[in-house]
Amino acid sequence: VRVGAFMGYRIIAELSGLGVARAGETVSIDDPRWGGYLANLTPDELTARFERGLPERMLGADFLARFGGITDAATSVIPERWYPVRAATAHPVREQARVERFAARLAELPRDPSAAAELGRLMYAAHESYGACGLGSGGTDRLVEMVAEAGPASGLFGAKITGGGSGGTVAVLGTADAEPLVREIAERYRAETGLTAELFADSGPGAEETGVLSVGL
Repeated sequence: VRVGAFMGYRIIAELSGLGVARAGETVSIDDPRWGGYLANLTPDELTARFERGLPERMLGADFLARFGGITDAATSVIPERWYPVRAATAHPVREQARVERFAARLAELPRDPSAAAELGRLMYAAHESYGACGLGSGGTDRLVEMVAEAGPASGLFGAKITGGGSGGTVAVLGTADAEPLVREIAERYRAETGLTAELFADSGPGAEETGVLSVGL
């Protein structure tokens, strides 16, 4: 997924007419606008100018033949591997916007409890986007689904995979009164799958103030 995102950035550079220098499979891009970071693009820019030009999937060999390489010094394009270019590129662009909006609405939550509904929607959107890249897992998807089924009427507003991804931890946004329900969800998950989901609560001042719980696999 990381490679796919860098492939997408390289394609966007081509579509934008940015200066590109190649030295074998090492590429450098003169990018005064975004500074080499997809997160500096806006979702509107991505949608209007670039998304249609990004392949949904691309074979590494085809990419190398056309674009030469990527700017990432930590990874390389494997010719025989397929990469989820469009989803991997879109995720950091839209996730940055989601995080900025989440932070703004979270600051408003103490005086505007209705912000919790939007915070939850942002979490679900982030989870779906992460999964679209191929980084989700059946376990975390099921836990998020169970939180969504309970819904705001039960005091649970949102959930998403967090941490390193590919399994691991689900962050849950809910009221303090909904903690027993989260524990019930963890128990129902154990009964359904045979896997124990450990609940982490009150892990820090932020969790205590906002009512964020984590369910770890």
